[in-house]
Amino acid sequence: MNNPFDKIDKNTLDAAKRGDTDAILKNLNSADREKIESIMSDKEKLNKILNSDAAQQLIKILGGNKNG
Repeated sequence: MNNPFDKIDKNTLDAAKRGDTDAILKNLNSADREKIESIMSDKEKLNKILNSDAAQQLIKILGGNKNG
């Protein structure tokens, strides 16, 4: 099965596992960074995305949030 996260580089995945959003965001272009920051600042949008099937799959791949 083709995993949609296979194309994410190891450093980005490691940063995601650590919860290091700054390390992830710095590698994005400015338009994508602004979109992510907008979503992260809107609790309703963030909850909708986090409850999506894709987000749940990513959380499972990353091993859940070990920081709380």
